[in-house]
Amino acid sequence: MLPKLRERFAFTLLELLVVTGIIALLMAAIAPAVNSLSKSSGRKAAVSNVLGAIEQARSAAIKDGQRTYFVFSTFTGGPSGTTDPYNYKSYAIFEDDPANAGSTKQLTQWRRLPTGVSFRKPSLDYLVTKTFAFKPSGASATGTFPYLEFDTDGAIDPNSTTTQLGTSVQLTIFEGYVSNSSEVFTSTKDGSGNPTAVESLFVSRATGRVRYTP
Repeated sequence: MLPKLRERFAFTLLELLVVTGIIALLMAAIAPAVNSLSKSSGRKAAVSNVLGAIEQARSAAIKDGQRTYFVFSTFTGGPSGTTDPYNYKSYAIFEDDPANAGSTKQLTQWRRLPTGVSFRKPSLDYLVTKTFAFKPSGASATGTFPYLEFDTDGAIDPNSTTTQLGTSVQLTIFEGYVSNSSEVFTSTKDGSGNPTAVESLFVSRATGRVRYTP
């Protein structure tokens, strides 16, 4: 009986190949959906993190009685070397240093967005720039970056944005990256050539409050 049972429950090489082929086809079919879900989760996580950091900057300005700066790392020469993971992909909070007039101190480390997403360049082009410390790897360096400035009442300082903006500052996160001052989209585009996979935050210039608009 043992040989017969063993023979009954065994699989032939052809059967194994068929099953393997079916599994491969199923994986290929669901891979795009899984990838899309992963990127969508990355955008949502980025929005949540940035929203919390902006609120942190606003609260610090009110609590400490010092102007704070929500700073975006951008490099006009495009990503290269250590700047690649940070170009239009990271942010930090700075505050006026009362012990050193005219200088700022860094309140947070440079925080990076999830892999695959970046800040849209046009949304940061409306912000003025200023020199801040940039030391993500411990090396002493500085950069001229766009920023949002919160006054001691928690409002956006009008001098930190251009007059082209309305009542709110729009910050957009998209799937892709910025290279040599040009955006590269990794998602589909609409009829106007803009990426369809985006998330937007709107920061009120009057109150400094931020809201999320899918």
